[in-house]
Amino acid sequence: MPERLQKVLAGAGVASRREAENWIKAGRVTVNDRPATLGQRVAEDDRIAVDGRRIRLERAAPSDLVLIYHRPPGEALKVAGEGADSTASSTYERLPSVRGRRWLPLSPLAPTDGGLELFTTDGTLRAAASRAAASDLAISYSVRVNGEPTEELIAGLAARAAVADPPFAIDAARTAGGEGRNRWFDFDTRRARGRDLRELLLSAGLEVSRILRTRVGPVTMDRALSRGRHRELTAEERAALYTAVGLGAPGAPGARTRPRAAPAAASASAGSRSARPTRPGSRGPAGRDRSR
Repeated sequence: MPERLQKVLAGAGVASRREAENWIKAGRVTVNDRPATLGQRVAEDDRIAVDGRRIRLERAAPSDLVLIYHRPPGEALKVAGEGADSTASSTYERLPSVRGRRWLPLSPLAPTDGGLELFTTDGTLRAAASRAAASDLAISYSVRVNGEPTEELIAGLAARAAVADPPFAIDAARTAGGEGRNRWFDFDTRRARGRDLRELLLSAGLEVSRILRTRVGPVTMDRALSRGRHRELTAEERAALYTAVGLGAPGAPGARTRPRAAPAAASASAGSRSARPTRPGSRGPAGRDRSR
């Protein structure tokens, strides 16, 4: 069935719908080698190009499709109701269109936080991931604080987290550079949301200015994925994610049985120099996006 051109461009993952509209108005988009018009409907066999470069059209989504998305801090998942800022893009506007299915977020971030988001077309995976995130699924964050906390204070955060409300685990806390009074720290956690870390650090007298999620289970943010962009998980990444949340790898014998408890993250002492999760926009040892 023919669909509006700007929706198809968003479905190809090259732009949000609003960006696509601007490209069409600017004459950068062609359909079958002719200049496109705003609101034009296109079919699967139409040839669409942006700046002369052919765009692959959307396809029907498999039941186990999983996307990794680099969510900018402050970006809403969905467009708000009437009266909302019409110029602001939402996460769902940036995701590709999928026929016959819808995107389901896996443990979505709070609007104030950013970094790694996962979306799937598989409701079973979403349910299993929600249970795993509430138990022992390893989740890593990079946090920027204003100040110069002592090593003793950072080392004591794990004990504070264990008695927080609700309690969570910090398996490792590492310093990760910074400039001036802005200091970055990497935290390997279990059962922790971004706001849990924020409240913990505030209670310790530290002002938090940025929280980025960098890892969910076996899936780590890669450097090549810039803000507002997405990609499909590889077959290996997808299989590892399904296994981590207690489901068999897609297509494997015995897959989709009742989820078992996710394996606990390997324990590490605070201040450890073990390998850190990768982040996009590297300008330092951990590949951190330092843009404000």
